[in-house]
This record gives sequence, structure tokens and C-alpha cells, in this order.
Amino acid sequence: MMNPSQAMVPAAPQGLASIWHAHNVVMCRRKVFALAPTFEIFDAQGTPLVYCQEKLFKIKDDIRIYADSSKKVELLVIRQRNIMDWAGLFDVVDPATNQKIGALRRKGWRSFLRDEWHILDVNDQQVGVILETGSAFLRRIFKFLPYAFSFSLGGQEVGTFTQHFAFFTYKATMDISPWQAGPYDRRLAFAGALLLMAVEAKADASR
Repeated sequence: MMNPSQAMVPAAPQGLASIWHAHNVVMCRRKVFALAPTFEIFDAQGTPLVYCQEKLFKIKDDIRIYADSSKKVELLVIRQRNIMDWAGLFDVVDPATNQKIGALRRKGWRSFLRDEWHILDVNDQQVGVILETGSAFLRRIFKFLPYAFSFSLGGQEVGTFTQHFAFFTYKATMDISPWQAGPYDRRLAFAGALLLMAVEAKADASR
């Protein structure tokens, strides 16, 4: 059954749904000084593609991705499955059908040393990994160092997520050029990028 709050926001028309497949390289930004965690994704030319603003004071994370800052057209939903799930298991849902397209699960204790997420299919079977690359140990000591992640499906790298060094802003580039047509929905890559930014935002807030 559809959540009543979902019914108030129309899902994306067919034209907007193509953004997940039309862009291989996107720019990801977080508004550092926003009251609520706010994330945006742009194409390579700087044109806005999606807008996301987390709700404050939620017991479980419920992240809604919209076509723009008006939040009138909903494109994707990322929903934490369990309140007590410390590691973090997030269902990725198509708001047009309210059907799960996959899930992302953070590996809890293992992520203290090197952040790791598992990409799951609709049946919660692991099909891929989002793994922190580079000097993860140094970044645990020097929190200002930027990070990078590799996206893999079936043991093959299909994308990268690279944060850029900056003192007063947050910017990153995601390149999923190798993640083309296949059995696993490309929207999982965008959901992964937004979750990486959301986790970093929480870490920054606690420092």
C-alpha cells in the first residue's frame, strides 16, 4: 500500500525517467550550511538533474529525490528498513510503482577501517559492492582528506565516486560510464552516491 505522503507528490513522467540513463558523468554537491541536509546532482555542463533534502528528526532515514527544489515531482525514494539496523539497510523504491528496485547495505564494523556497501537486488541478494579506495586509513586520522569509492557489479568495476578537496563546500564526481544496460537498475548508482553524501553529512555534523 502506498504511503499517504507519497500520494501527495506525483512521480516522474516518462521523460524525466531517462535522466538515469542519459548521463554517465555527474557532479554531486552538498549544501554545507543548509539547515537540513541538502544534496544536488548536476550533469557535466552544470544543469541540475535531481534535488534531495532530508527531513529532520526522523527516527528512520527516508530520503526523497525530486526533479528540482520545488519538490513537486518525486523521482526516487531511499528508505531505511529497520530502526535498530546499526549498519544500515536501505531499500531503493520507484515512487511511480512503489516497487523496490534494489537495496544498499552498509557493512557496519568493517566500515570503520574502509567504508563498504553491498548492492542488493530486489530479492536482497548481493550483486555488487561500493568500496572505499585509496588511503582510507589516513582519512580516518585526517578527516579533511577527500575520499573515493569504486562501484562494482559481478566483480567488474562499473563506476567511481570521487570527492574533491575543498574547505567550505562539498563536491564530488560520479562516473558510471561502464554501468550500461543490464539486469541491475542504474538508479542504484545514484542512490549510492546520495547515501555516501548523507553519511558524510552526518559525520561532519558529529565532529
